[in-house]
Amino acid sequence: MKRLLCSLLLLVPFPPSLLAASNLDEAANDVCKCLEAPYAQAEKAMALVQQAQASGDMSQLMAAQGDMMGVISASGRCFEGLSKKYPDIDRSPELQDQVMAKADQKCPNPAKQFQMR
Repeated sequence: MKRLLCSLLLLVPFPPSLLAASNLDEAANDVCKCLEAPYAQAEKAMALVQQAQASGDMSQLMAAQGDMMGVISASGRCFEGLSKKYPDIDRSPELQDQVMAKADQKCPNPAKQFQMR
């Protein structure tokens, strides 16, 4: 019975748009997962920048800049892994834009909050 059900599921074609939408949602979720740590680090670094600006202590500002370089590096490693997992998305700027739009809704970039202030 299970074989029959599996065989039937393999024979039923899924609409490509449904598969693509599902893949974009999955990719957006993966983007959010792998950016959790870099985004947390970015929030800490931005708080350090604000403290440094308020106090005028340039050593804090330099430390915050170093932290931000770590964020950039971690984000790069994150996206390298995603490009291997989703090669079709990696090859299409349009699909990348769609994934990032979905990711921005699910897990907004904390740096954007600081830019708006």
